[in-house]
Amino acid sequence: MNSFDTLFFPETNIFSENRYPLLLFFTPLHFVQVVEAAPGPHLDTETKPFLERGLCQAHTPAPLGNNREPFLQLIRGIAEQKESLAGYLNGLATESAPALAGNEPHASAQAIVSSLLRQYGVAQATNGTDLQLWQARLVLAMAEILDGHEEALREQLFLFNEEEIAAFRSLPRAADSSEEDLFREGAKMMAQLENAHLAGSAKRFAAWLRLVQNSPLPPAQVWLAATRDSAKQIFDRYASISNAHAIPLYKLALPAQIAASGKYAVEQIEEFQQATMPVHQGIAADFQRIVATRPYLGDVYESLLPYGTDWAEQWEGALDNFFPAANDGRQDVTFYLLPDQPIGRLLSMPATPDTAPGDPVHGLLAVLGPA
Repeated sequence: MNSFDTLFFPETNIFSENRYPLLLFFTPLHFVQVVEAAPGPHLDTETKPFLERGLCQAHTPAPLGNNREPFLQLIRGIAEQKESLAGYLNGLATESAPALAGNEPHASAQAIVSSLLRQYGVAQATNGTDLQLWQARLVLAMAEILDGHEEALREQLFLFNEEEIAAFRSLPRAADSSEEDLFREGAKMMAQLENAHLAGSAKRFAAWLRLVQNSPLPPAQVWLAATRDSAKQIFDRYASISNAHAIPLYKLALPAQIAASGKYAVEQIEEFQQATMPVHQGIAADFQRIVATRPYLGDVYESLLPYGTDWAEQWEGALDNFFPAANDGRQDVTFYLLPDQPIGRLLSMPATPDTAPGDPVHGLLAVLGPA
């Protein structure tokens, strides 16, 4: 099957209809999870096919061990407090928050972490470094919960067509319109969730990075940013260190969603991969050539992608056959080259063995969403 090892960040859950399309090109898709899987054969029926077929691979850089169950109870308890969830995340992300569990107003983030750990019986951290690791886990876990709420709200709001939305926004509030009330309340909650994500995007990336620094990175030919805000963390570091900007290479179209259960989504993905294997291999080979070529010369035609091929046309033709835009929508992934800066080195990840011939000497970053 097609292979293009990809590290997805900073989100920690890829099992949703709007993430399944990533697996059409980015496989195996490596992702970080905050909590290790339960011991024994306990994979749920939705995620099991993806993992068993090797389409994705989960990594837990800092396993919880005996603290696994208490931490899960902590997260379930926080998830039930929907009204406070965004506030919790903002508090951990901005180093201050309202009074929580007996703390004084504007308690430090580490005090909030300590309070929550005590409240749910998690073994206490012994130093600031441990508390920072717990803080990273909490930020990522809360962000994942907010992602789930946001996706559910999007599905509810999708039931309203554009004409209804325009009408609701142009009319004064109607006390007897339950449908209008539902839309207004949903839109308000969506705005709150989006604001929470925007405010915490940098801290979410920092939390993810702190977690992955606790173990060797999984193999990755490309890093895939879930949002442009997440990619900005890489772009800014690159510009600061290299005094240059990342170079856009290629734009790849994907369906906006694959609306199917896990088993059937896997079948559709593998059928598409089989049909597009020569295209996938051609695009991947071009990427591998570019990231391994030193020095990078942007004005040479071999540095452009695609060149001398019609990969893009073939890829989009296959998409139209398997996932018509009218049914499945479209989203774009844009690839960027970071000359002379592999991303692991850019982020000061633990040193790796000496670079072998053909290994990447440049970073390759893919960004999901509009450019």
